[in-house]
Amino acid sequence: MNRYVSGVLASFIAMFAVLSAIGQTVAASSVHVPHGGAVVLDLSGKIKVHGAGGNSLVIARNGVVPQGAVIETDPNAKVLLRLEDGSEILLRESSHLVMNQETLPSGSTFFELILGKLRAVVTKRYTGTPSFQLGTPSAIVAVRGTRFEVEVNNHKVTEVDVEQGLVQVTGRAASEPSVLLEPGFSTRVGLDRIPEAPVPTSRIRPDAREEQENKSKKNMRGKGSAHEPSGATPEARPGTEPPEPAEPAETPKPAPQ
Repeated sequence: MNRYVSGVLASFIAMFAVLSAIGQTVAASSVHVPHGGAVVLDLSGKIKVHGAGGNSLVIARNGVVPQGAVIETDPNAKVLLRLEDGSEILLRESSHLVMNQETLPSGSTFFELILGKLRAVVTKRYTGTPSFQLGTPSAIVAVRGTRFEVEVNNHKVTEVDVEQGLVQVTGRAASEPSVLLEPGFSTRVGLDRIPEAPVPTSRIRPDAREEQENKSKKNMRGKGSAHEPSGATPEARPGTEPPEPAEPAETPKPAPQ
């Protein structure tokens, strides 16, 4: 096969991939999202879903998850959801999310992350009230429109990392004091505790390569001329995961009313 034919074939493959992605997006956007529910944009691995009454549900791409559903992802399983307002949530592996989707007096929606990790891109609201609130066993996370990640570990400690926008974090134990996180900052909240003072996310989650280099230097000091085995790969930091089905997309910002 000459270079010209190979180039043409590669172009067709790339075009097919783009058209397939566009087709999936159009199909998902055409699915009606019921109030308090979500549509499945993408998923991978084994995912268990139960309705509000405890009945098992089967979900697929472009399928609907009803209000009150409980979603559990197995190791290496993930699901990307789009909410009624266009916000998107990526529930990562080994996680447990309760889609209460209550409409609070403030007009916010409300979820419960019992265990695991999620990443969210929340549609911005131009009113004074948060558009989205996420509950965990130890904290309440309130946002008006932002990108952020939340993780709840086995000890029910909550960590919040903000990529964009502002996020307010309050402990379950008391409504005050709360902390306001800016982009690039994180906090942790223990069970029956107040949130820790914000610190740069790079301090809470150091780069994996830097962590591995420090570990290697420590091993070399302890073992003299010892070296890492050939072909050894760096140890992944907490929160590093295999390729995801998709990332939440940036949501268009409506013009102020």
